[in-house]
Amino acid sequence: MGRLMPIAQSETFIAAPPERVWVLISDLERGPEWSLVTLECKLTSEGPPGLGCTYRAVSKFVTSKVTTEHEIVEWVPAHKIVSRVTKGGEATFTQLCEPQGDGTILTMINEFTAPGALPDFVSEKLARQVTNTLAEELARIKEVVERGQTNSEVSSPDGDSGE
Repeated sequence: MGRLMPIAQSETFIAAPPERVWVLISDLERGPEWSLVTLECKLTSEGPPGLGCTYRAVSKFVTSKVTTEHEIVEWVPAHKIVSRVTKGGEATFTQLCEPQGDGTILTMINEFTAPGALPDFVSEKLARQVTNTLAEELARIKEVVERGQTNSEVSSPDGDSGE
């Protein structure tokens, strides 16, 4: 019997064209600038990020650090990135840029396998927590892109309740 894949998903409107959003999200090594959980991200394949490239991420999970290896399995410039964890867990992470008016709807989807023997209600709670994290990360991406920042660090929101 297969385990359910919890799905966490969130989206936000960014007042910039998809190409500007893409500049930030496609630079994989900049992930720690906007991610709440990614401490480090390094390419492990030759060349620039793109289809088939691989990278290693160090993330914080509760009180520990987790290292995972990933492969880009779908890459459509200014539109979509799909990466799959190949070592250290089971997950697929999708980032989708869709034009809307003068801006972009950026959607992030994280499909993951919850640890072994978790009851369904715990998996659902974990999915809600990951969804909340995605929403906070989207707010940080929105801030960086809309301010036109290129290499500066993202400031952390002060008690902002989100949109």
